[in-house]
Amino acid sequence: MRAPRWLLTSFVALVVLAAAGTAWMKAGSTPAATTEHVVSAASSGVRGLLFAQPFVLDQPYEHTWRAERPSVRAGWLLVLDVEPELVVPRQGYEPVLFVGNQTAERINHGDGSGHLVVIVPSELDPATGLPALDLLAAPIWFGTPRLPEQVDAVAVVDEIAGARRVGIKPFTAQKVIAAKQLGSTDAPVKNRTELERYAATLVQTWASDEYDLAQGLLQPLVQ
Repeated sequence: MRAPRWLLTSFVALVVLAAAGTAWMKAGSTPAATTEHVVSAASSGVRGLLFAQPFVLDQPYEHTWRAERPSVRAGWLLVLDVEPELVVPRQGYEPVLFVGNQTAERINHGDGSGHLVVIVPSELDPATGLPALDLLAAPIWFGTPRLPEQVDAVAVVDEIAGARRVGIKPFTAQKVIAAKQLGSTDAPVKNRTELERYAATLVQTWASDEYDLAQGLLQPLVQ
C-alpha cells in the first residue's frame, strides 16, 4: 500500500529540518573567529611602532588580559600601526597581541585607522623607577587566535618560540627611539582610571574615527 503524498512530503520536510538543525548546532559550537592568522617575519600583523610612553602608577590594578591576572604598577602606552583585518571586532577567538613576554590590552578597535592604542604591563625596574620591559629587545606580533584571558606563562613561552622560529624581531633602535620621543618621560597618571583616560586621548589623536569610543572613556565617573 502506497503512503499518502502528504505523509511523504512531511517526512522529507522533517529530514531537511533535522539536517539544518544539526548544522546550526555545529556552527553555534564553533568559535566565532575562525580566520587563521599565519605568523611570519613578513606578516606579524604589526607594521610599525608609532608612539611609546612609559607609565608608573601609585595604585596598581589587575591585568585581566592574562590568565594569571597579575597586579600592574608600571608599563607602556603604545600606538601601533597594524593590519586592519586582524583587529576587526569579533565575538570569540582573535589573534592575541604580544609585546615581548606580555599580552597587550587593546583600548580601541583600530580596524578603521589601522592604529591600535594598547596598554602593556611591565615589572618595575627598581634601579630606574621605570618599566623593566625593554622595547629594544621586545618583538611585537599577533599570535595564535584565542581569548587573551586564556593566555598563561606556558602559552607565552610557546608563542615567543614560534615568533622566533619565523624570524620576528624587535623594531630597530631608530624606530623605538622615534616612538619614545613622541611620548614624555612618563604618563601623568596615578591609577587605572587616569590611565584609561590618558589612553583615550591617544585614541583621539591617532584613531580619530573612534571619537565616540574615546569620549566614553573620558566621561567623568558617576558618584
